[in-house]
Amino acid sequence: MANKKIIVLLALAILSAPNQSRAAGDLAVRLSGRLLLQVEAQGQCWYVNPLDLKRYYLGRPNDALTLMRRLGLGVSNRDLASWRGLAPARLSGRILLRVEAAGEAYYVYPLTLKMYYLGRPTDAFQIMRGLGLGISDQNLSQIPAVAGGPASAVAGAEVSFPLSLMEKKIFDLVNQERSNNGLVPVAWNEAVAAVAREHSQDLAEENSVLIDNNKICSYPFIHHEGTVFGLYHSDRLNNRSIYNFSSSAENIALLPLIKSTVYLSVSPEPPVDCQEKINLLNENYESRVKALATDAEKINAVKSEAAARAGLLAQAKTISVSGLEWHDASEVERQATSGWMASPGHRANILGADYNQSGLGIARVKDYIIITQVFIKTADCGYQGGPCCEKTGYYPYCYLPLECQNNLCQSATPQ
Repeated sequence: MANKKIIVLLALAILSAPNQSRAAGDLAVRLSGRLLLQVEAQGQCWYVNPLDLKRYYLGRPNDALTLMRRLGLGVSNRDLASWRGLAPARLSGRILLRVEAAGEAYYVYPLTLKMYYLGRPTDAFQIMRGLGLGISDQNLSQIPAVAGGPASAVAGAEVSFPLSLMEKKIFDLVNQERSNNGLVPVAWNEAVAAVAREHSQDLAEENSVLIDNNKICSYPFIHHEGTVFGLYHSDRLNNRSIYNFSSSAENIALLPLIKSTVYLSVSPEPPVDCQEKINLLNENYESRVKALATDAEKINAVKSEAAARAGLLAQAKTISVSGLEWHDASEVERQATSGWMASPGHRANILGADYNQSGLGIARVKDYIIITQVFIKTADCGYQGGPCCEKTGYYPYCYLPLECQNNLCQSATPQ
């Protein structure tokens, strides 16, 4: 079962700014609490936080409301009622959260101290733009923008991730889950890891034309069906001369390395739920491929699905990315394990008591990584090229479709 938790986040990122002069500080004081519209660009909306006198990019409606709530000050129903729609001057430009009513958010407009209810994301965004003050690029540049910390980066910058080290760390986290559930950790098998890594690399190559950070949505695609060196993981193991197992399982995950994206929008737009689209595509693909009988049909289904997603990417809206914030490697490692453990099928593979060896391989494709982990239960007999198994009351036997020939398990003799 392919991992459906393909995680795509387009949240608010924060841009760094150069050191500012005394004049910049004066301008920030004058515009404290104001909503600014960048009129010489594409009307991007910014909020000058009265607490630190820095500007915050509001991005899309969902991003904007999320940020405003994060910067909000909790107030009681009693205080709100006593103010009768006009906040005290000390709260000029602040975002207020009604803590006794599910965190309803209000913006205190500095010119009038009137409180505006922000409501739904699109409503909030319209209010923010309606109250916004036009500002030139030159003046805006004088107000420092909030830096995103050590994980932030400018658009297009590459961040290095140590894939080999991440393989071992995710493997250790998976073993920790086994230990937490009273199971013996699985041993690392480098030959199995090489097969897992090769499948991740094949998927990465396929996804190179399905992912574009300059599009509003990408359409990545992971699947257990292989088109290069074996349809399923047991076939791939055999095709790389690994036979000494009696049972096996495979988990796959695709995770973003980018935590958030800042892009420039010409006008307010409704939120786009990329994750919902991808989940639906995944569900439809899995239903179709399960109904197919032959290997050839399944391989054709993979190719057809990849082509369809490439078409969706070509039709997706192009955006102008102005900043990226990246995950730390440790965040991605934890997400991989927690995502698998939250999925019943993947959890069952991790907690398979019979499995005693495993290998894990990672490949990177643009701003994502693909992780494949294969589990096996090693066999002492019955595998291709190995001794035939013996059991009291039974003839010597091998695992299907092999047959016992001269005390060794071999491919069935052609009729």
